[in-house]
Amino acid sequence: MLRTLRKIGVDAPNTVRRAAEIAFVTFACGLIGFAVQWLVPAQTIADAKSMVTAVVGLVALLLAVVLGLLIWTSNGVYTTQLAEAQSLGPMILQLDFVLEQYGPEAKKGRELFRGEIVRFRERFWGELQGVRAATSFLTSRSDMREMTIVFAELNPASEEQRQFLAAAKQLSGSIIQTQLLMARQLANPVPSVLLMIVLCWSSLLFFCYGLTSNFNGVSVAIEAVGAMAVCSAIFLILELSQPYNGLFHISPAGVDQVIAAIG
Repeated sequence: MLRTLRKIGVDAPNTVRRAAEIAFVTFACGLIGFAVQWLVPAQTIADAKSMVTAVVGLVALLLAVVLGLLIWTSNGVYTTQLAEAQSLGPMILQLDFVLEQYGPEAKKGRELFRGEIVRFRERFWGELQGVRAATSFLTSRSDMREMTIVFAELNPASEEQRQFLAAAKQLSGSIIQTQLLMARQLANPVPSVLLMIVLCWSSLLFFCYGLTSNFNGVSVAIEAVGAMAVCSAIFLILELSQPYNGLFHISPAGVDQVIAAIG
């Protein structure tokens, strides 16, 4: 069980495996509860049944509330990331259009900006997503420095170009800020300690169920179904908190279309 606790965390690659491990630990604790009945006198268990029932009610309530809250929080992470990813597309196209309207002098800026968007896609959907949060500040600072140098090299010769340059600076800052915010939001969406506590609660709950129930095929089957229910809740939490990979991932098709459009 301690080994399973150490494995829990939103940065592990296989949510199915982790959810299955949680289901196994929960189910095993129920079987341990059945086994304890053979070791403890029946009268002792009968005398403590009211206390066990009270604890079961308390833990079941806590587990239901926390699981519901975690699912709601993870879904909030997913929907927020989806909205922010969708909002980047129009800003990227606007910045590319503004630089295009500025004139040939902004060609270097357009090429540099396109490279930044390609690197953004790699950070969120490619192999670099594992270090996305750790490098978010350095990456954003580097992008900001490069775009600032490009803007400083532009010398607007007309009022129209000055307006285009001001709009480009504002859009560039908004895009970099949104990317940084998206990366930092995914740093630790669901604390590992909280998932460990949920596992402990579910294990205790199923142990008490096994302690107070008669051992038979139906009881074992229902316990397995309950363990799978906890497993499915944990699976949803882990999947929704990783919106760029897994079953409920945000598709990179929109970013790919934007990259093709500004190319």
